[in-house]
Amino acid sequence: MTNSTERKRNVILGALVADAAAVGLHWLYDQKRVHELANGQPEFVTTTEADYQSYPGYFAHAVKKPGDLSQYGEQALVMLQSLANNTGKYNKAHYEQTFRSVFGYGGRYVGYIDRPTRDTLDQIASAEQSALNKARALPFHGTEDDKQRIITKVIANMQKHSGSTLCDAIESAVRLTHNDDATVRYAHTLLEQLSEISGYNGANDVQLPAVSKLPPLVALLHGTADIDTTVESAVRVTNNNDLSVECGQLVAAMISRALDTGEVESALQAAIESDNKTIAPLVAAALKRFDEDSAEVVADIGMSCNLVFGLPGAAHILNTTSNYAGAVRSNILAGGDSCGRAITLGAIAGAAFGVGGENGIPDGWISQLSQLAEINQLLDSLHL
Repeated sequence: MTNSTERKRNVILGALVADAAAVGLHWLYDQKRVHELANGQPEFVTTTEADYQSYPGYFAHAVKKPGDLSQYGEQALVMLQSLANNTGKYNKAHYEQTFRSVFGYGGRYVGYIDRPTRDTLDQIASAEQSALNKARALPFHGTEDDKQRIITKVIANMQKHSGSTLCDAIESAVRLTHNDDATVRYAHTLLEQLSEISGYNGANDVQLPAVSKLPPLVALLHGTADIDTTVESAVRVTNNNDLSVECGQLVAAMISRALDTGEVESALQAAIESDNKTIAPLVAAALKRFDEDSAEVVADIGMSCNLVFGLPGAAHILNTTSNYAGAVRSNILAGGDSCGRAITLGAIAGAAFGVGGENGIPDGWISQLSQLAEINQLLDSLHL
């Protein structure tokens, strides 16, 4: 593998390992209590609800065991699955459907569902039902059973295709069973009525789930001309909010720079150099506090899930550590939404420090990932 390919793989592994390492002490907002439970080794800690009682925080991961991903890591894995199952290319409809199939009713994911995810799932379902009601009201020259079959074909292809290929895919699917021009015209009319499904139904939310899907996306599409618009699309699928998009672009720029240079300092510089007028100054201000303890800075900035707290906090931690394990441990010990910060922090540290040795992602940490076999299979399928 080339250095470039290794960094892409390490961006993804770095994000997932950092997330899993933080699950045990996630959302505990008393830093002293975090230190007590960590007992000198904060990563992959097993905790119980009793450990959180009488302390500010929320014990969200009762069903998780060491090595499992939080909902943040699972979102990154969903993006990786979508890319792997779509020949390494981003497709908004495919990604949204994969997200829905994993986090929705009957999906693979078991665990805490955060508000942005709940709102997104609800809004997707609402938009789909509204569009279906309009579609079913359209007159059709055939039977009701045939009408439903055509509606199903159109929706299925909308979940797989987009852009110029969508109309051709729908016509091809329809003609397999109804090879007449009238039915094809009806299918295209349906497509217009069902356009609500093709829009963005993400939550109007500015929390860290907005950027949790970005490490696999940026790693795979690094250097492509349309990466900015692709990042915006991916963010809006779950967080349809302008500030979330701006933060997503900032995180993408940082990861891209880390992929180019393999340097934490350069990645942080990319944030400062961006034209983002909201989050970049906050990151710059955090970086100026180099001589201060990261836990104190995170507590001062804000320990919760908001992007304007989490990204500057992650930047400060990266700026004050010199290896992957140190960054991850400092992040966990800072408390609060450690899993939310872990995705960006772990991705950049993974690109910069690699795997193994004194500074890289510890091999023993990678082996603790519960879904390592699946992750490796997906990475291998993408030639990473």
